Amino acid sequence: MIRVADHGIYPRLRIDGGKLQHNAACVLHECRSRGVKLTAVTKGTCAHPEVVSALLKAGVKSLGDSRLLNLNRLSELAPEAELVLLRLPGPRSAVGTVRHADISLNSEAATLQALNQAAAETGVQHGVWLMVDVGDLREGVWVDDVASLARSAKGLSNLQVKGVGTNLACYGGVIPSTDNMNRLLRARDTVAEVLGYQPPVVSGGNSANWNLLCSGDTPQGINNLRIGEALLLGQEAVQRQPIEGAHRDVFSVETEVIEVKKKPSVPTGETGQDAFGQLPTFEDRGDHLRAIVALGRQDVDPDGLRPEMEGVEIIGASSDHMILDVEHAEAAVQPGEVLSFVVTGYSALLALFTSPYVDK
Repeated sequence: MIRVADHGIYPRLRIDGGKLQHNAACVLHECRSRGVKLTAVTKGTCAHPEVVSALLKAGVKSLGDSRLLNLNRLSELAPEAELVLLRLPGPRSAVGTVRHADISLNSEAATLQALNQAAAETGVQHGVWLMVDVGDLREGVWVDDVASLARSAKGLSNLQVKGVGTNLACYGGVIPSTDNMNRLLRARDTVAEVLGYQPPVVSGGNSANWNLLCSGDTPQGINNLRIGEALLLGQEAVQRQPIEGAHRDVFSVETEVIEVKKKPSVPTGETGQDAFGQLPTFEDRGDHLRAIVALGRQDVDPDGLRPEMEGVEIIGASSDHMILDVEHAEAAVQPGEVLSFVVTGYSALLALFTSPYVDK
């Protein structure tokens, strides 16, 4: 899409609340039909009010975020929702954790002690999920050590172990499977033996679990997923394939064209590293019409954008500029016009919402 420039603020990120509500309802329905509770993850959008509103309208009751600042905002936007801190807290953030989160994910005995003390001083009961590493090598105790972590939590009067959880695909790229989900269930059984009761929640992972969920191969007992990308971008998080019936264009970013010139497609002169320490390569297409827009890597991952105008191609970006090949654009591109890009990648979405230079 292209429009004559107005007096708006650019770059500008647009949120289609109706499409997001639809996606959230689709994900929520699939989870419920499989006996899985959804914790909708808002961290990719910095808990933006429009996003939170759409999730609540869809019927979401549990929200998760990795930042205490966002959880504080969520407590105001969604006072009835269950709030889950997704990033492991450290002992120094124990007070903020018990104030802003109903539940936190934990893997360290020292942090459990600090949370218990902070909860006692604050006069609250704080819920914890004990995190287990089943192979991805990010957070969590190894399965063999889960009994020790459970013993650390036992007897802490202001903490309640409400669940066990794991995370996959975010660091090591390990795909959720029946095997690693069963390992998590065995860890839950070990925790139950130590505590004398079975924690009610077994949180199997994130949007990377979507295919396993829909296949029906998720073992019985996995009853929670922490999902962000699937409902925000309408795609699962292993192969980034579309989710049936979901919208993939909930978010788009608009920005102004600041230069249009005919130039060679290969730089002239000896080349070395670019501004980000990479050695760029170029395809010789001859002289092509190129446009620069006011959007760069400081604000977005350009690999996670798709131009809405047919024939426009993203060919590179520096910190403040994104370079486009507009030789075959379906309409003439001129300085001062506004081009729109659909946000297709989670890293692009996260950067756009985080950047203070992008209007939302």
